Amino acid sequence: MRIIVCENYEELSKKAAKMIASQVMLKPDSVLGLATGSTPEGMYAELAEMNKNGEVDFSDVTTFNLDEYYPISEENDQSYHYFMNKHFFSKVNVKPENVHILSGTAQNPEIECAAYDALIRESGGIDLQILGIGKNGHIGFNEPEANLNAKTHLTALTPSTIKANSRFFESEADVPKHALTMGIRSILLSHKIILLASGAGKHKVVKELLHGGINTAVPATMLKVHRDVTLICDKAAYSGMKIGVDIGGTDIKFGVLNDQGELVYKDKIPTEKSSAMALVNSVAESCLKIADKLPISAIGVGTPGLITNDKVSATNLPFKNFPLASELEKLIGIPVSVCNDATCAALGENIAGSGKGAKNLILITLGTGIGGGIIINGAVYEGNGNAGEIGHMCVCHGGKPCSCGRKGCWEQYASVSALMDMAKKAATASPDSLLGRLYTEKSTMSGEVFFEAYEQKCPKASAVFDEYITWLAEGINTLISIFAPDMIVISGGISAVGTVLTKPLSDKVSAQIPIKTSILQNDAGIIGAASL
Repeated sequence: MRIIVCENYEELSKKAAKMIASQVMLKPDSVLGLATGSTPEGMYAELAEMNKNGEVDFSDVTTFNLDEYYPISEENDQSYHYFMNKHFFSKVNVKPENVHILSGTAQNPEIECAAYDALIRESGGIDLQILGIGKNGHIGFNEPEANLNAKTHLTALTPSTIKANSRFFESEADVPKHALTMGIRSILLSHKIILLASGAGKHKVVKELLHGGINTAVPATMLKVHRDVTLICDKAAYSGMKIGVDIGGTDIKFGVLNDQGELVYKDKIPTEKSSAMALVNSVAESCLKIADKLPISAIGVGTPGLITNDKVSATNLPFKNFPLASELEKLIGIPVSVCNDATCAALGENIAGSGKGAKNLILITLGTGIGGGIIINGAVYEGNGNAGEIGHMCVCHGGKPCSCGRKGCWEQYASVSALMDMAKKAATASPDSLLGRLYTEKSTMSGEVFFEAYEQKCPKASAVFDEYITWLAEGINTLISIFAPDMIVISGGISAVGTVLTKPLSDKVSAQIPIKTSILQNDAGIIGAASL
């Protein structure tokens, strides 16, 4: 199936009209299968204008319409005879004798339908069939659970279709309860098919068409067996909303981005660590609840750890070579992408945060360790799946041992944990200093304690912070030498101090590039994950 995604309904209408015009230009005596409903109205208007301007000639074209209410007279302003004359036939040069629409007043519907199929065969078959799609997946009036091998036939309309079409009638009671329609079998005999879908209300069924299997609950999925189908849809029908999931050691955060990139929903749950599948089940359950309320088209997940061959291994989560994306897809039935959490945060900052507009960016997350996300030419850089583990680059050969098994890793000197360790040692060694007194008073070393002492110009705190900034700059200078980014963005709890961190850091960094703190904070990961 070929997919054309248009910016809006107007573009969709123009694209469909041009494809029909091309068919008629290449084969002037084309047999066209036509559809009714609100979606093709714009297409018919475009074709009428093209005909008026001499761009396309319908004089040798033969048409067959998909369906008609039953019973209904041709004169009824809700009949499809009336619709087609109003929107198309009265505005173009199709010969009346070449127009065919099922009769809503036929005395014997079975004979009417058989004759219609025979006439299509005698005309050489339909060269190009235009279809719309209902919110429940019907094409023509082939409803869910219908006989999907039927030819043209009389069918009963479902309550949902009757309700949807009641907007065209004075009341729901006035909507005919049956219709004559080409069956799926008749439609699939067409040489080419164009399927139109517009609006967010069609997103759910478009998603099922593209990502689900062939099933009678969504009749349009039968089009997958046809050799030449083009889906033309607008962004609202195709894109839908996206869920971003940020898995942390304590909480799992969820957010939903709409088509405008706005965060329209947020939630969080405790991280389930008893097993990999228990964690996955908790994520899937939350995502399914969100998808029941909103038109979700995709899910992005940011997770700590290494991702190799689509399998995740993390020291603080129950993942060891675990196929996170595929397991979530099995449970949710929506496409899932998985990326390192720091990389997701970098993407989020690049799209909507401090790094917005930067072509090349490095995000540094300062916390218990140091993580990193890399954006190159506007795209995330993952390498073989493990890029961004910048906390484990060596800045001091033979230095402090690291949990990774090496010595001298950057996070042993420049993480928030390293800063707190340095501050605790300084406070213990100098108990009479302001830093020492605050540490004794609070019985713990924290960012609050340290920066209170620093802001009150405690010499010990100032010395610790200068050493810390020196180590932080050491790693950043290395990253700049390798990647030459346009910008560095720092995230994590310590980034809340803003220029207290970035000003002395900028003074020690060799290159004159902007160093900013995150403005998205905890939202960066979910925005980036949703944007994967």
